[in-house]
Amino acid sequence: MLDSKEVSLSQFRLILMITTTVYSFSAMSNAFFLMGYAAIPWYIIAALVFFIPYTFIVSELSSTYKDQEGGLYTWLKSSLSERPAFIATFLWYSSYILWMTSVFMKLWIPFSIFIFGQDQTKSDWHFMGLSNRQIVGIMAVLAVIVVTKLVNLGFKQVTRMMLLGGTLVLTLFAIAVVGNGFLLIKNGGVLAEPLRNGVAFVSSPNPNYSGILGNLAFFTFGITAFGGLDTVASMVDQVKNAKRRFPVALLIGTLLIVCNYLLGIMLWGSSVHWQSVLSGEGIHLGNAMYVLMENLGYQVSLAAGLPVAKAEFMAHLLVRYTGFALFFVYIGLLSSIIYVPLKSLLSGTPTGYWSPKVRQRNSHRIYHNAMWIQCICVSGFILLVSFGGEHINDLYNQLTLMTNISRSLPYLLVALSFPAFKRGKTDHTSFSVLKSKKSYYWASFSVVTSIFLSIVFTVIQPLVKGDYQTVFFLMVGPIFFTIIAMMLQNFLEKKQLKFN
Repeated sequence: MLDSKEVSLSQFRLILMITTTVYSFSAMSNAFFLMGYAAIPWYIIAALVFFIPYTFIVSELSSTYKDQEGGLYTWLKSSLSERPAFIATFLWYSSYILWMTSVFMKLWIPFSIFIFGQDQTKSDWHFMGLSNRQIVGIMAVLAVIVVTKLVNLGFKQVTRMMLLGGTLVLTLFAIAVVGNGFLLIKNGGVLAEPLRNGVAFVSSPNPNYSGILGNLAFFTFGITAFGGLDTVASMVDQVKNAKRRFPVALLIGTLLIVCNYLLGIMLWGSSVHWQSVLSGEGIHLGNAMYVLMENLGYQVSLAAGLPVAKAEFMAHLLVRYTGFALFFVYIGLLSSIIYVPLKSLLSGTPTGYWSPKVRQRNSHRIYHNAMWIQCICVSGFILLVSFGGEHINDLYNQLTLMTNISRSLPYLLVALSFPAFKRGKTDHTSFSVLKSKKSYYWASFSVVTSIFLSIVFTVIQPLVKGDYQTVFFLMVGPIFFTIIAMMLQNFLEKKQLKFN
C-alpha cells in the first residue's frame, strides 16, 4: 500500500523547514570573517535585488503547480518548452551530484570536531594500510548509503531529518544571539569591533576584501547565501493544503532568513575584535565559524565571572557542540538534495524517457531504484577522489569549477521565463504578490540582472589574477553540460518514440 502523497506539517514546522534550508549559520559567520560589518549592506542589496523578488516568483509558481511533482522542470516547461526545461534541470541535477560528493566528504569534519575537539580528517594518520583521505572516503560512502536508505523511507523521513538539522542550526543562532547580546549589555553597549563612525559598514577589515574586486566578489557570496529556495519549493506537492499555506510560509521564511543574517552579522561585533581574533594566518572559511564560537564561549564565560581555565573549557565545549549541530545540519541538507533534484527530473520528464525499473516507486512513493543508482554514482565519485591520484583530483576540481556557473543558470531561466508564465497563466486563484505587469517584469529583471552580475564577478576575479585555467573551466562548464543534456534528451526522445 502506498503512503499518502501529502504530509501534514504545521505552519511553524513548514516555516522552520524553509528557513533553515536557505539560512546558513556558517555563511553568516563567514560573512563577518570576510567583510566584518561591511557584509551587512551587501546582504541587504542581495536580498532586495535577488532573494525577495525571487521568493515572490517561486511562491507563485509553487502555488500554481502545487500538485505537480516536477518542481523546477514543470515551471520551465510551462513557460518555455520541453528542451530548455530538460537542459536546465539537467544542469541543476549535475551540479548537485558534484556538490553532494563534496558535502559527503566534508561531513566527517564537524563529526571529528565533535568527538576530538578538532579536525582530524586532514591529519597524517593511517589505518590498516589506508591513508586518512581513503578512510574518510570510505566513511563518506557509508554516509551516502545510510542517507539514501533513510530517504527511501519516504518524504516524512526527509522532513524529520530536515527539521532536526533546522532545529539544531537555530540553537546555534540562538546561542550566538544570546551570548553576543549578553556581552553587549555587560559592556554597556560598547562593541568589541568598533563601528568607526559608520566607516565599518563600507570598509572591510579583511585586506583581501577591502578593494573593489573584493567587494564585487562578496556580492556573489551574498547571492549564494540566499540559495536553496528552489530545493524546498520543489517539495510543495508533498505538503497538504499547499496552495495558500506554502507561499505564505515562503514569505515569512524569507523575512526570517534576511533578519537572521543581518542580526547575526551585526552581533558578532559584540564578542569579536576582527584584528585580534580573525586576522591569524591559520584562519580560513573552513574554520572561521568554529573560531568565532570558541571566542564567544570564552568571552561570555569571562564576563560571567568564570576563571580562565573554566572559560577555556566552556569555549572548547561550545566548539564541540557546533560540530555536533553542523553534522546533523549536513545530514538534513543532504537528505533534501538527494531527494528533490532526482524527483524533479524523473517526475517532470515524459514517462517514456526512463525505463519502468528506474521510475519504479516503493510503498513510500520514492523512486527507490533510481535512488540506489544515484547512490552508486555519488559513491563512485567519492572513491575516485579518495583513492585516485593527483590527476583524478584535478579532474574533479575542474568538473566542480564547470558547475559553478551552470548551477545558477536554472534560477536565471526561471526568472527570465516568469513574464511568459504570467501572460499565459489561467489559474487566477493561486497565490500572487506580483499582480501588475510592471511588478512582475521588475522582479524578473532584478533577479536575472543580479544572477548575471554574480556570474560576471565570478569570472572577473580569477581573470584579474591571471588564473586563465579557472576562467576557461568556468566558461566551458555551461556549454559542456548543455551539450551533454541535449545529446541525452535526443537519445531519450528516440527511446520514447520506440517505446510508443
